[in-house]
Amino acid sequence: MSAVRTVVLAAVVVLAGCSGFFGETTETATPSETASGGVPPAETETAAATATPSPTQTPQGTVPETDSPSGDQRLAPGITRDGIVNPVELMSAHQRELLAAGYEINQTVVSTYNGSVSNRLVVHTTAGPGGEIAYQNGTSYGYDFDGNESVTGNAVWLNTTSMVTRHVKAGTTTYRVQPRLYPPESLIWYSGLQRDIQFAADEYEVTSVDRRDGVRVVTLEASIDRVAGDDIDDTTSTLRIDENGVIRDAETEVNYGTGNVYHTYYAVEQVGSEPPERPAWLDAVPPSASLDVGMDVFGFDETSVELVHTYGDAAPAGSIVTVVSNGTLYEATLDDPFRGDTLYLWVDADGELRATADRPDSTAARELGPVVTVTVRAPDGGELFSTSLGR
Repeated sequence: MSAVRTVVLAAVVVLAGCSGFFGETTETATPSETASGGVPPAETETAAATATPSPTQTPQGTVPETDSPSGDQRLAPGITRDGIVNPVELMSAHQRELLAAGYEINQTVVSTYNGSVSNRLVVHTTAGPGGEIAYQNGTSYGYDFDGNESVTGNAVWLNTTSMVTRHVKAGTTTYRVQPRLYPPESLIWYSGLQRDIQFAADEYEVTSVDRRDGVRVVTLEASIDRVAGDDIDDTTSTLRIDENGVIRDAETEVNYGTGNVYHTYYAVEQVGSEPPERPAWLDAVPPSASLDVGMDVFGFDETSVELVHTYGDAAPAGSIVTVVSNGTLYEATLDDPFRGDTLYLWVDADGELRATADRPDSTAARELGPVVTVTVRAPDGGELFSTSLGR
């Protein structure tokens, strides 16, 4: 099996104040497990087209501002000719402007390993005024050492009380419904943008002040020692901020050396947006997606798999357990709800999958392969648990 070298991305549920449902992206260019992305494959082409690759070219309609304020006069909230003088004021203004009118944001993260792209993540977010009704989706493209591509998608729909996620990987779609846990502003910030503004504010210098479509836009650039703490700058960052405090776009590149580079691009495509339409895939979400079921495998030997219910709701009676071993799929149905207990999964002499409270006698069970896949699905087909493991 080829190792996949990708950016490690936080799980869907890690939102709080960072970057929406993708969480805070870990900046690493070393090989790791497949990352999670956002758009289901059917939506991939649309999302990829909406992402702007780079802000390096000056947009049409931009001209230098000849009468901009000088000295310590304000160019934008928290910004003067001296740079970012009040990062909190700047971040508050950006957040306030977007939440007041609604917005559309595109975000792209590209990780390069040994000079080759190992992962590319594209995320698109739309929210209406107030940020309560929102839709965020994206796609992660991961590449292994042989150049083979894997595509993973996540999408999340949020209203005032709930959030529904859709995860698509290797042809399998899973859903989860849970109470909305995070405030509207959690979808605005992404991939260290707040951190750079707050903790590296002194490093930013104003490089130009222009008029874009009649609005002042300030460009700031910074070189930062982020990686090694050796007083050698390894990170470059560019911000373009309008007179209202909206961060029109932000681009950061972190160079780890030896061809390992982490590049992020963030762009506010629109200030002012109607609440997004309800996605059609919500109609396919099974009732079991609302269950919060915790299960894990605590042991796996030659004859059995130890499946443990660790927390939350019970797996309902009628749930289907499958084990794939040596290319053969075995299936059993739970007669009773499974909660707070342990089940030993094993294949008997007749080739039937058994789920018992006690470990089987080694003489009664067939030998399992060195790698197995265990899946538990609710009676309505919703996936409650799935893992692959070896011994």
